[in-house]
Amino acid sequence: MNAILRGVRVIDPLGRLDAAGQDVWVDGGKILAIYHHIEAAGVPVVDLTPADGADACVLCPSFIDLHAHLRQPGDDEAETLESGSRAAAAGGYTHVVAMANTMPPIDTPERVAEARLAASNLPVSILQVAALTLGLEGVALVDIRRCIEAGAVALGDDGRNGVSPRQLAIALAETAHLSRAVFVHPEDEEMIAQANATQGPVTRSPIRPVATETRAVNLAIRALSHARTGNLHLQHLSCEGSVASLRRARHQGLAVSAEVTPHHLSMWVPVAEEPDPQALRKVNPPLRAERDRVALVQALREGLIEAVATDHAPHRAAEKALAYGDAAPGMIGLETALATCITIGGMGGEWLATLVERMTVGPYRILGPGSGIPEPRLRIGEAATCTLFDPAAEWTVGASPLQSRSRNTPLLGATLRGTVLLTMSGGHVIHRDPARVPVTSEQVGSA
Repeated sequence: MNAILRGVRVIDPLGRLDAAGQDVWVDGGKILAIYHHIEAAGVPVVDLTPADGADACVLCPSFIDLHAHLRQPGDDEAETLESGSRAAAAGGYTHVVAMANTMPPIDTPERVAEARLAASNLPVSILQVAALTLGLEGVALVDIRRCIEAGAVALGDDGRNGVSPRQLAIALAETAHLSRAVFVHPEDEEMIAQANATQGPVTRSPIRPVATETRAVNLAIRALSHARTGNLHLQHLSCEGSVASLRRARHQGLAVSAEVTPHHLSMWVPVAEEPDPQALRKVNPPLRAERDRVALVQALREGLIEAVATDHAPHRAAEKALAYGDAAPGMIGLETALATCITIGGMGGEWLATLVERMTVGPYRILGPGSGIPEPRLRIGEAATCTLFDPAAEWTVGASPLQSRSRNTPLLGATLRGTVLLTMSGGHVIHRDPARVPVTSEQVGSA
């Protein structure tokens, strides 16, 4: 790609740069210059200068998603690595961390290696989490060292949380020596079973009180305290009580990080109008009260919660058409994450630079340097891995075909602000809005 992007706001959190009215020259996939005005003979200009008083388009390091379900192997009808990769690129992501709860689960070094090989030729970098326990059953730990040697970027049984605090403490101690985090899905399965008066799997059980999460959060933090080492990462926090527990753990100096999803930042119950089918809003942990949502937004703004993670969870339409109690939990999020956070998630306007940090640097730091993800920066002379988006441009979810194979989101038909115009990975254009970035095919292919 050879073009000058004119009149953009450049946000590079690690470079301590937030500058409006900049021109950015990209040539051969590299950022040649960032300056307040650039003229170069023969170089096409993509004029993105905002009208007076309007929000500028933003160029920033590309987004990193800590938490996605890409369904391969086991459910190609819902999603594949290829379709998930396209959805990620359309959402501004170049790195996506895939969970281990596939069919079969990624719970051996061999399966980690197979997953990495299957994702090796995609435009988006898919990083693989290895299961924490065999079969995600919460009983026997996987071969942690060999799974990491095979390329796992973290360990976690997301979708389940059957591991005991003692086993979790052992895993935290072992992963600490290998510079990896343990991801925990903080929901207490025994409490959920009791609340739903059921036995066996509780993944689809609809009644999940706040206490099922806060107890699991506290048990995981206690395991970290007992281990006296390790890095604990709490996934998809959803309630005020979990934020309070996280704050206490930080004050104690414990190495615990946390993420929040766009849907928990932006949605709560009761909803003004139920989606059709109702199960489109079913997710684990569930959407909670407005006070919980407000607490999550505040925690993300202040940095107590360091990262936004999509928990992209595609499902076949039939799985969401069932009665609410029987339907599969989860919603897609890769293509809607940015716009959801900007429009209804409390992270637009003056918080836009903070949102960029929480979608780039935050996830990078949680994964650590051992993940292999390059530092999220906009560096002159280096291959561009970046995202260009218009925070004010409106679009309607589902009006144009989504890149994901699934459409399970309660946002279908909603008008959101925040449109990704360009995504580049390692100097290559992997997503482009041709109407807003009208460079020729030859110019695009010059990366």
